[in-house]
Amino acid sequence: MLWLVIGYLFLFVFRPFEYWPVLGEFRIERIYMLCLLVILFLWRRRRYIAHPINNSIIFFLIVLVVSSVLSFSWTDAYKATFDYFKLVVFYFVILLTIRDERQLKLFIIAYLAVMFLYVGKSAWEFFLHDRYTWRMGIKRLGGIDTSYGDPNAFAASIAYSLPFLWAMLKYKVRNPLVRKMLWTYGIVAGVSIVFTGSRSGMVTTLLFFMLVLFGTSRKITGVTLLLVLLAFVWNFMPLEYQSRFKSAFVKGAASKDAEVSAQGRLAGLKQGIKMFSNNPLLGIGPGNFKYGWDDRPIGMSAHNLYGELLGETGGAGFLAFFILVVLIVKTHRKVAEKAHELLGSASPHSPPVLPAKADKARLLQLVSTASVQAIILLLFNGNFGHNLYRYNWLWIGAIGVLSLHFLKDEFDKAGAPRTLKKTGFARHG
Repeated sequence: MLWLVIGYLFLFVFRPFEYWPVLGEFRIERIYMLCLLVILFLWRRRRYIAHPINNSIIFFLIVLVVSSVLSFSWTDAYKATFDYFKLVVFYFVILLTIRDERQLKLFIIAYLAVMFLYVGKSAWEFFLHDRYTWRMGIKRLGGIDTSYGDPNAFAASIAYSLPFLWAMLKYKVRNPLVRKMLWTYGIVAGVSIVFTGSRSGMVTTLLFFMLVLFGTSRKITGVTLLLVLLAFVWNFMPLEYQSRFKSAFVKGAASKDAEVSAQGRLAGLKQGIKMFSNNPLLGIGPGNFKYGWDDRPIGMSAHNLYGELLGETGGAGFLAFFILVVLIVKTHRKVAEKAHELLGSASPHSPPVLPAKADKARLLQLVSTASVQAIILLLFNGNFGHNLYRYNWLWIGAIGVLSLHFLKDEFDKAGAPRTLKKTGFARHG
C-alpha cells in the first residue's frame, strides 16, 4: 500500500502530465488518486490516528470553503479551494497508510528521490537543452512543471527539502545506493538553486545552513566549513548570478526590474492588510488576491504569505492557519523531547536502550528537527512568496502526527505511558 502512496507522491511532485501535455488529457493524477482511495477503503490494515492537527486542517479547509462562497470570483476561489482539498485528502491517506517508523523513513527517502528526479530533469533541460525563463536580465532555471515551475517557487521547493536531506544524511542510511543518491541530490540541489537566480531561494538556503550551525555543538568548525563552502561556490558562480545574489543585501546592486520586484513583496503585504481591513472576517476569497489591487493590473499575486493569508481568508483564516502552524511545531518539539527521553539522555542513571529502540528514537528525533527547520524556512520564505496553499505544511503535519504516535507505542511497550498524557493523542480507531 505504501508503494501506491509513493506512486502518487511521484505524480504530485514530478507532475509528468504537465511536462508531457498529452498525459494531462487523461487526468492521470485524478484517476490514480480515485483508485488509491478505493483500494485504501478496501484495505483492512488502515488505521486512523486522532490528533488536534487533523481538526485544525479541517477548520482551515472549512474557512476556505465559506470564504469561497462569499468570494469576489467564485471560479478562482473554487480552484484554489479544490486544490487545497486534494492536499487534505492526501494528508489523510498518509496518516492511514504509514504504519511504523520504517515506512515513514521510506516515505521521506522516496520524497527526496522524487525531488532528485524532478530537480535533476529540470537541470538537465536547462543545461543541455537550454530550457530557461528569461527574467531580470538573466537566464533562470525553473521546474519542468507549470504548477511549481516558476524559478522562485522551484528554488523554494528545493530549499524546503534540504532539512530532510540533512536529516537522512545524519541518520546514515545503511543502503550505499541511497546514500549516494542523497549526496548527489544535495549537489544537484545546490547548483540548481544558484541558477534559478532566486534571491529568496538563495537566502532561504543560507538560513537553513544557519539553522544547522545553530543546532551543532561544534559551531566554530561548522562556521569555518560553511565559509569555505560559500567561497568555493561564489568562485564558480557566473558574474550575473553573483550580482543577483548581492542585490538581496546591497542596495543598488540589482537592476531596476529587480528592485521593483523586491518592492512588490512589501506592496503585497500592505495590500493584503488593506483587504483585511475591508473584509476582516473572511477576506475576499482564496485565489482572489489578484482582484484586490488598488493601483496594479489584475493578475498580480501577493508574493507574500502574510498578505495573501490576511487578504484572501481574513481573520478566520489567519486564526485557523496560526493554530495549525503552532500545533505542528508543538507536536514536533514533543517528538524531539520524547525521543531524547527514550534514548535515556535525560538522566545519566537511565538503563541502556536497546539498539532497535535507539535507532527508532534517533530517526524520529532527526525527522522532527528537520520538520521544525522546514516550517521556519516556510515562514521566512513567505515574506517573499505566496506559499500559503503549499503541500509542505500538511506533509510536515502528517509526519508529526505519525512520529508522535510511533513514540507513544514505544512508551506503552516500556510501561511508561504517563509521559505522553499531555500530547493531545487519543487511541487510534
